[in-house]
Amino acid sequence: MVKANRRLRKPSSHTRLLSRVAVWDVLWGGVSPLAAYLLRDGAILRPSSTATYCGVAFLASLLVFQWFQTSSPISRYYSMRDAFELIKACVLIAALSAVATFLLTRLYEIPRSIPILHFMLLVFGLLGARVLLRLRETRRESRKANAKVKVEHVLIIGASRLAWFFSKMMEELAPGGYQIVAILDEDSKLRHRSLNGYPIIGAAADLEKVIADYGLHGVPIDKVVVAEQPEDLPEPAWNEICRVCETLNIGLEILPERLISARPADGEEIAIDPAVSEIAAVPESDFHQSLDRPFWSIKRGLDFAIALAVAISMFPVILIVLVLALFDVGSPVIFWQQRVGRNGAPLHLYKFRTLKTLFDRQTMEKREAHDPSAIGGFLRKTRLDELPQLWNILAGEMSLVGPRPLLPVDQPQGPTLRLTVRPGATGWAQICGGTLITVEEKNALDEWYIRHASLRLDIAIVLRTIGMLVNGDRRNEKAIALALLEKSQGEPARATQLSELDKKKEPAIGIERALIAR
Repeated sequence: MVKANRRLRKPSSHTRLLSRVAVWDVLWGGVSPLAAYLLRDGAILRPSSTATYCGVAFLASLLVFQWFQTSSPISRYYSMRDAFELIKACVLIAALSAVATFLLTRLYEIPRSIPILHFMLLVFGLLGARVLLRLRETRRESRKANAKVKVEHVLIIGASRLAWFFSKMMEELAPGGYQIVAILDEDSKLRHRSLNGYPIIGAAADLEKVIADYGLHGVPIDKVVVAEQPEDLPEPAWNEICRVCETLNIGLEILPERLISARPADGEEIAIDPAVSEIAAVPESDFHQSLDRPFWSIKRGLDFAIALAVAISMFPVILIVLVLALFDVGSPVIFWQQRVGRNGAPLHLYKFRTLKTLFDRQTMEKREAHDPSAIGGFLRKTRLDELPQLWNILAGEMSLVGPRPLLPVDQPQGPTLRLTVRPGATGWAQICGGTLITVEEKNALDEWYIRHASLRLDIAIVLRTIGMLVNGDRRNEKAIALALLEKSQGEPARATQLSELDKKKEPAIGIERALIAR
């Protein structure tokens, strides 16, 4: 499923050297690890080990606060998305603190429960402070509301996401002018529950009775808002709503018609993501047999375990590359690019920057085109600039081995299998030619991999990738021809195709022959 409204980072040209960090965040980042020790033991029993962990944790918190820009959201509009980002930052701080301390001291004399307590205290202190700030700002805004303005009482029909959005919008934009009274919905299972704090008390057929009940309590209903399309409601319910509103002279508003166009007009076509439409066009018999194998479920667990082990073991190298990138191109050191991921979802691919920004950060004047420096060229040649993609793998957006994620403009035309699996940091197409093959050849090689994927093939690709880093890209004519032939036939081509290619006396590599002819 495509992720909607995904947060994008700013372009490098518009990124500040240091992001805003609140004083409370800095203080709590330093106090929380010490508080974890006090909470566990009641005293500081091992001053040297405590000082080591607290110092590492404080530095980790400063780095993560900069990376996640935790103090950037405005407290008045702090949202669940901002809170989730903050929790992820706290997880990363606790994990980095534990890993870095382990590399320094092997966690000698440091209780294993300290990182867990550290994480819990971080979340409690940082998130709690933001909740209190939002409550204070909300109260301050409510005091400004004009008490003399007549309040309109609103009744909502339909406990939907649109109803939730409307209630939040009323709270934010008109806190003193509108008061949502209750919600009516046809689903009996929702009765006596609530949506955003507003009670669901009946069905649309009960509208007249509900209006009379609230009128008895001195609350007149001024407007009825339908948070669904009229045709989505049962016809008797819609007729009853119209009758009651007309009889009692109550305003009636169809929310979808006012805010959005829920359905296309007659003759209007729905815009479909080309990448997603290509997946839908793939014949079922062509990929279901390959994708339904248990291998793909096991592969995700292996990816996570291996990526975590590599990230821990390569942590000193990552720090060195980070410093080199900072010295070479400046801040920010991480470059992101939106590519097409699994099922056509947008994928933010991360790399260490090897080029300077297109615009000067101070004057915003456009720079001339330039090539990477000696440091940038070294990072690209050795693929060390792609180390941040370990985060993509840990997050489940990528795999160690799979089709390489491409830009939307570089996607192959026509039906393709390559978007049905997680993209990879390396893949069959990369070791069979990399930058020396065409888009059609790359697509055929990626589809060949999906049909023949196995643990043995993944291991072979990883080993061949290491060799490619030393020797550079080389075209594997035999593998390319086999993939193109198999794609053109639509069925796996094995022994017969292999013998035909052998007659051409093209250079063969033993690992492909063993994997294809098995």
